[in-house]
Amino acid sequence: MKLKLFFLSIYVAIFNFIAFSQADSLISPHYLKIKGTNIELMPPKFFISLPTQNNVLVHPSTSSTIQVNEIKGLGYPLSISKLTNEHIEKQGAKLILKKDTVMSNGNKSTLYLIRFKVTGKDANHTTLEYERYMLFTGDYNNTMWINANYPVIAKETIAPVLLKSILSARFTKQ
Repeated sequence: MKLKLFFLSIYVAIFNFIAFSQADSLISPHYLKIKGTNIELMPPKFFISLPTQNNVLVHPSTSSTIQVNEIKGLGYPLSISKLTNEHIEKQGAKLILKKDTVMSNGNKSTLYLIRFKVTGKDANHTTLEYERYMLFTGDYNNTMWINANYPVIAKETIAPVLLKSILSARFTKQ
């Protein structure tokens, strides 16, 4: 099992070096409309849509995902008011960062970064650490909530690409 983890680590390191060396060149220059929502974003290159979940993009080689949600009828300030450190810890995660930020279109947003562990279904029940960006923006009537997950082992290279992508999100004209 240690040998498998070693080779996985080598593969991820090589892939990260090749594929994610420059965040700007790894973001699509075109917006992708997320099915089932009034949201679009500039997705990272090499991410694909899941046929069974319209609002999820995945990068199979790194197990990284972006999930885009639109909450109609719930204002952005209210949607984050209950998202406290205690609430996050009750779900088995650790709050690493909470910060007010600005979307690429100038709208205000709030960014959270949490860390959690995932236990595999392999024979040894291997545990991997993941981090998740949770980005909230919107107005007093609607909230955009985007989760971007990635394995910590790939953080240095994939996190900037995911962050740039999710900060590009915007509501489409309704």
